[in-house]
Amino acid sequence: MKSGSKLKSSLVKGTIQLTVAGAVTRVIGLVFRMALSRLVGAEGLGLFQMILPVYALLAVTAGLGLSGAITKMVADRHARGDLPGQLQARQVALRMVTVAALAVSAALWIGLAFPLKFIPDGRILIAVRLMPAAVLFAALTSILRGFFQGRSIMAPSAFSQVGEQLFRVLVGLAAANYLLPRGLEFALVGLVIGIIAGEIACFSIIALMTGRENRLKTGVRQPRSLLQEMFFLAVPILVMRLSTAITQMLESLLIPSRLLEAGFSASQATTLFGQLSGMALPLVFLPTVLIIPLNTTLVPAVAGAVVLRLRRRLYGLVKISLWGTLVLGAFSAMGLHLFAPALTGILYGSSAAAPLVARLAPAVPFAYLQFCTAAILHGMGRPGIAVVNDLAGTLTGLAIIYALTARPEWGINGVVVGYSVSFMLIALADCLAIAHLVRKV
Repeated sequence: MKSGSKLKSSLVKGTIQLTVAGAVTRVIGLVFRMALSRLVGAEGLGLFQMILPVYALLAVTAGLGLSGAITKMVADRHARGDLPGQLQARQVALRMVTVAALAVSAALWIGLAFPLKFIPDGRILIAVRLMPAAVLFAALTSILRGFFQGRSIMAPSAFSQVGEQLFRVLVGLAAANYLLPRGLEFALVGLVIGIIAGEIACFSIIALMTGRENRLKTGVRQPRSLLQEMFFLAVPILVMRLSTAITQMLESLLIPSRLLEAGFSASQATTLFGQLSGMALPLVFLPTVLIIPLNTTLVPAVAGAVVLRLRRRLYGLVKISLWGTLVLGAFSAMGLHLFAPALTGILYGSSAAAPLVARLAPAVPFAYLQFCTAAILHGMGRPGIAVVNDLAGTLTGLAIIYALTARPEWGINGVVVGYSVSFMLIALADCLAIAHLVRKV
């Protein structure tokens, strides 16, 4: 009873900490979007949304999927009281992502030396060249966050998250505003400078909060079994995150090009892409500030229940998280559908993106649910299932986007249909897998 009470207390405390931090970062991010939409317009937002997937791909590749693996490994060892094992896993992961980050940075600079004809707008290249400056800090931070989350200590993640967003926004907006007179491409450079500042601030905060434990050494060479376990957990997570990052990058290339095929001009295509990815989608996913913290704390809680074979506790965690996510998704969908013009007008100074928000609203409960189901499968040690489901749903969505968006009668609405179908397929497939796995615990 005491251990169960302690687990619930830790889960609630961690969720509250991350929810507050998430709310603060979302507010800061919302202010950033409001200011940025007025500073560079929908076209500038479109360009910014083209470079963000590139950075995400670099950061994910440098992280090697190890942050999720560390969370699971540390959670398992923490449940058994094995502190040396926790520190050893963290130490190995930090070394691996350092090497990976340096390799990724070198590969990017080499790649940019060649002609890149598939780039939808050459104005993004200057900004992309600066991104490796942030990649190493992002990779190291991800491991430290995973370590603390595995031990159900969420304060370092919460504080570093707020610090990152604050520095990213303040430095990014100031630099973009200063460089904007030289053109939108230089405003993008300012925004990347903000990303670099945010990652440095984030790493500094979480490294300082690591404190004494950061200096502890295990004094034991890593056993082969540890590397095998790390590899087994990290590969499916890396594949899932890479698929997401690659998908986002493909979308940033595919959507504008298919809009051009439908008869839109280059400026119109970039503007429509900016309205969708820079205005509509951030608004649609704004309520996930209440879901993502729960999912973060859910991974170690589910992992502990599975390791100790506490089927009843596991069932309770799954049930409350899924139903809570669905209820929030349903209310969010109604609000977004009814108040889309007012919300976009207040936030962005224009209601141009309102039709896109209203059309995405029916798929919102499924979009939120996939975050929760992926976290549960990760905690159960079955991230590979989430990877397969995510890939299947994503590829289906991309096929629909490719087929419909080039048709003049569909245009950007073809993207809405593709996203909606993808959200539904992934969420439903994950739920079926979870129902099967819970019965086997």
